Amino acid sequence: MFFEEIQNEIYDSTFDAVYYALLEEYKEGKLTIEALITNIEEQQQILLNGFFEGETKFAYASATVDAHQYALAMIRKEMV
Repeated sequence: MFFEEIQNEIYDSTFDAVYYALLEEYKEGKLTIEALITNIEEQQQILLNGFFEGETKFAYASATVDAHQYALAMIRKEMV
């Protein structure tokens, strides 16, 4: 159970940090939707590699991918 708690903590802290950083970069004009989509594709490959590198790496990579995808969804929602 201890490792599961660590994984959840890593996921939560990573997701929040990445998500808010992405939104801030977008608002400042430093990040385009196209770049965000490219980042998602790259992070998904890292996620796939992380699956074989251990649970901690997987939790981090999973949070990063999820944050990118959620940021993209929220940005697109704002644009509508």
